Amino acid sequence: MTQETHASDDYEARIEAAESGPLKAAARWVVALASAALGDAEYEANEPQVVVHSRQDDSVVLRITTSSLEEAERLVVQIREDLETLSTDEFKAEWEGAGDKS
Repeated sequence: MTQETHASDDYEARIEAAESGPLKAAARWVVALASAALGDAEYEANEPQVVVHSRQDDSVVLRITTSSLEEAERLVVQIREDLETLSTDEFKAEWEGAGDKS
């Protein structure tokens, strides 16, 4: 009997704040405060990202920047479901090209 392996054996998905320089971070805070003052609470001061890390060495396998925490929460659920059901190769094929471009 063979044991089926899933991508979750190799990878884990997390929600993280984007790392940005001090000027970009300050600009995002100014825009977030202005948006909140105008009644738009949707704008996030910190760009939420869904990041898939290797369990072996914690390296980043996939990084997707989202526009809001709600979007990041929906996306991390979808990715975690795929990690639980797809093999590592299937996961790579499914999410190839979905990440942020460096």
